[in-house]
Amino acid sequence: MSVKRGPGYIVGGSDGWLRVRRHISATIISLPEFLRIDITDVRDGRIHFVVREGVHSGSFCSVVEGNHVRSGSPPHVGPVRLTFSISKQQLTHPGGIAFAVTYPVNPIPIGRHPIQIFDFPHGAGALYLPQTAYALSWCYLGHGTAVRRSNDRYLHPGELSSGCVSVKPADWTAVYQRLVRARSGDGKTFGYLDVLR
Repeated sequence: MSVKRGPGYIVGGSDGWLRVRRHISATIISLPEFLRIDITDVRDGRIHFVVREGVHSGSFCSVVEGNHVRSGSPPHVGPVRLTFSISKQQLTHPGGIAFAVTYPVNPIPIGRHPIQIFDFPHGAGALYLPQTAYALSWCYLGHGTAVRRSNDRYLHPGELSSGCVSVKPADWTAVYQRLVRARSGDGKTFGYLDVLR
């Protein structure tokens, strides 16, 4: 498939991530699949593009030519709406119900939380890779960006929680598949999570 200038999107690897080179710093960053980009050029064996959503929005990047980037509009759908019941330990999503927990001493606050687009591969999820290929994909629940040790509440696969919403790893793939294509239209979020008692 030939890649053309104009709108496009990321095709992630088996774990849902694609490693690319950032132009200004030449650092390697990871972008989640179905992330919207604008392809600016194809030269010297690399596809050059600008990231148009997520935490790296506005970044100029490139990747070796291959099946990592597609031209055209990403297969996005409208925003996702999830509900987490603390007392029932259930996360309700468009595909069904998943078992989920939060830390009783420091639970996620009751109310509505924006679900941000996956920010970077979270190494703490590696323990759950035997149960879900998408264990490194976590969603920050909040406005702005996560600040470690202060407002780092996430929706992620896991069996324990220190204030996040941890979804049973075996249930995470179904949740991930509903999230990854969802968009609120703000370039930052998949939708929102309503937390109930």
